[in-house]
Amino acid sequence: MDFLTLIEDSIIDRLRAKLPGILVQPYPDNPESYEPTHPVGALLVRYSDADYSDSRDTATVVQDRDMHWEITLAMWSLRGKAGGKGLYAYLEAGRVALTGFKPPHCRLKMTPVTEGFVNRTASGLKNKAQRLWQYQITFRTQGLNIELVDEEQEVLLRHITSINVTSDITTEVP
Repeated sequence: MDFLTLIEDSIIDRLRAKLPGILVQPYPDNPESYEPTHPVGALLVRYSDADYSDSRDTATVVQDRDMHWEITLAMWSLRGKAGGKGLYAYLEAGRVALTGFKPPHCRLKMTPVTEGFVNRTASGLKNKAQRLWQYQITFRTQGLNIELVDEEQEVLLRHITSINVTSDITTEVP
């Protein structure tokens, strides 16, 4: 099952609900040529990476999966123009909207890990006179990685010897 798409969709839905009036979408396939169509900019959501714990069980693999999700803000202005909101306001609003949010198939609520400046560029943009500010905030949540057990189970016990005071009894397991 594709849990990453389900989680990403829930993050996008959460941001859209909490931040109406701004474009929220999955991270583009071609970020080099991406240009927001919204007059303020966009929030772009993507799965970044995961760290795995040691297995909790000796018979079946069960691991914590610490997943990192990046929200990239690609906006035309840091502070906003003509009384509108800019990147700083949306960075704060996005942090508030996702802090404590628990996506489906996750064990822990989302917590911010890092945030900061990524780039300011005009490359790839149609209007080279404008430059796009890019900041990013990374969130952490946790899911589980569980081994899919094969249908055929291994026989773990083949021979039992029980010692009794009166006699030795040996039992074979077929």
